Amino acid sequence: MRSDGETTGTHGTPPLGSAADVPYDLVGIGFGPSNLALAVCVREQELPFSCLFVERRPGVEWHPGMLIDGARMQISFLKDLVSLRNPASPYSFLQYTKAKGRLERFVNLDEFRPTRIEYDDYLKWVARDFTDQVRFGTQVLRVTPESTPGGSEDLTLFRVDTEDVATGRRTSVWARNVVHAGGGRPVQQPADIAKAPTVVHSGEFLTRFPAQFKDHDQTLRFLVAGGGQSAGEIAEYLLTHYDRAEVHLAVSGYTLQPTDNSPFVNEQFYSSSADSFYRMEPGRRSVVAGQLRDANYGVVREDLLERLFQTDYLDEVKGRRRLHIHSFSRLAAVHEDGDGLLATLEARLDGRPDEQLACDGVVLATGYDRTLDPAVFGDVLPYLVLEENGVDVSLTRDYRARTRPELRAGLYLQGFGESQFGLGDTLLSLLPFRSKEIADGIADRLPAPVTGGCPVLAVRAAAGTAGGGATARTAGTAYPPHWYLEHDQDKLQALMERYRFATLISARSGDEPFATHLPLILDPSRGPKGVLFGHLDRANEHAALLDGRRMLAVFHGPNAYMPPAVFASDPLPTWNSMSVHVRGRVRVVEDREELVRGLIGIAEHSQTDNRLRADDPRIGRIIGGIVGFELEIDEMVGRFKLSQDRDEDDRRAAALALARSTERGERDFIEYAVGLSLITEDDPRDLAAGSAGPSTLFPIAVGGVHE
Repeated sequence: MRSDGETTGTHGTPPLGSAADVPYDLVGIGFGPSNLALAVCVREQELPFSCLFVERRPGVEWHPGMLIDGARMQISFLKDLVSLRNPASPYSFLQYTKAKGRLERFVNLDEFRPTRIEYDDYLKWVARDFTDQVRFGTQVLRVTPESTPGGSEDLTLFRVDTEDVATGRRTSVWARNVVHAGGGRPVQQPADIAKAPTVVHSGEFLTRFPAQFKDHDQTLRFLVAGGGQSAGEIAEYLLTHYDRAEVHLAVSGYTLQPTDNSPFVNEQFYSSSADSFYRMEPGRRSVVAGQLRDANYGVVREDLLERLFQTDYLDEVKGRRRLHIHSFSRLAAVHEDGDGLLATLEARLDGRPDEQLACDGVVLATGYDRTLDPAVFGDVLPYLVLEENGVDVSLTRDYRARTRPELRAGLYLQGFGESQFGLGDTLLSLLPFRSKEIADGIADRLPAPVTGGCPVLAVRAAAGTAGGGATARTAGTAYPPHWYLEHDQDKLQALMERYRFATLISARSGDEPFATHLPLILDPSRGPKGVLFGHLDRANEHAALLDGRRMLAVFHGPNAYMPPAVFASDPLPTWNSMSVHVRGRVRVVEDREELVRGLIGIAEHSQTDNRLRADDPRIGRIIGGIVGFELEIDEMVGRFKLSQDRDEDDRRAAALALARSTERGERDFIEYAVGLSLITEDDPRDLAAGSAGPSTLFPIAVGGVHE
């Protein structure tokens, strides 16, 4: 299947993931903080994923171009990779300082914000435990959707083509899920910029720029484009290391602005705030994001602003001017001019002329592009569903990209969902929570090795634990007993259509399960086992757990207590019942017309003459508040406990008792609940006496016996 020369395992067996029939469960692109947090989460939850991470750098390096001495993180050390998810984790920042023998000294600093250099070292310390899962010095060339060999035409896998940076050797691996955390691409603004070694992006500042200006006593002029934290830190570095240099800052506003890091504003970086932001309507999201923008973009921490101002003031005392801020300016072009550079600063206010600034070096602190690189994801992009803005990839609550139905493989994006999750999505604060969402989402999507088992518990059982104290099923025992299992699909669908009010259940490892009671309408003509349609109130917490997840829907048929007197053989009392457990993957119905058709279908399946029309004005008033979905059935388990272990006379007696008890019990309880008699002149039957026979209301009760 492969011709790239990938090495094989023992006895000629291809290594895991090296062929489409033995794919990895997860291939991660990039091994920075986001995917490192994911690797830790998978290990701590004991999820036996087969994982591979691909990182183009030779090791874990966190913004090496900005590891300026003394520069501190903008978050607390408690917002490390794990602590907010698992305070007892062995991979916390405090565990790192303890392992390094400096925990007490760190505490004695009385500083919540570690330096960037120390945080980078912390990441390297954690990563040492995962080197067997990472290919360093390897870049991803292309991600291509493919179908499983010998399977359906659905695209259930990704082929990931890679290249060794040092040797140029190319290999390919296959994966059921790809988690992209490769970070943003540096924004080179404007496009008219000379490709000179003295022009660098802030992401490469330390690794490239100082080497161009080794003489620190030289008279130099530097231009820094941008007004954010990186621009401020670079300006401070240049003022500190080049005493005779001028530093010019081109900022889009009046001057450098302080970060809004008040505690109330910082609440936007809570995991619950990301969830709330995700549930907002798109119009409201943009308003909220605009209000909170000063917490992250185009702003500088106040302590750095004070240091810059003090340096500028001291320069004035010395009778010189080194820091120059060009207000309302935008860098329009940079051209080579002899041995130097000529920058054009475009005025952003009407009536002001553009400036020409001769300089020796330019640093572009212009941020990063958070869109998928078409060179890598060009084969995937046509399958992706976009947000209303037509730019951002639409993500589910567990950060999986929404795709067209034929692409079934999972693409998860870390740091590409700011428009849907808020400003914290590109920052470090949410890593512990996001990694768990993604790990749980992938666990939900993996094939269950045990028929009828929960995927999360099944994969944990394979690793020797079922989580939460549950134990793996004892070999040789089966529940329910095989004689209680109904396999006739017609009978299962008959129960599902008769008792449409079902229970929809979701569970994520380590979390409380969610259950919602709702009508589910079966369309048996679609797929091998049918498709269910349902809808939820958008405010229901369950709505955020739908798209792309496997779910369990339970249809409850008649049930009743069976006293010994029912049977001629006088057994112990028992309880008979009928139910169908349905499992499948859920797809949220995004199209309005499709959703309306589903709502009309619910009305058409009712047992009344009332019908709903698509042009009914009441639909328009409610449709924005509901979430429609379809569950494509891949498994139905009928649990018909109808005394199949007894002789024919007992089975008939039990079925008759079940029909009468169910009919009588429902009528009696409804009368009790509403406090009104339900006997009318038009229907004078005394239902309490059980005059209605089982064949009238429960035609499948007796016929459902399965030997």
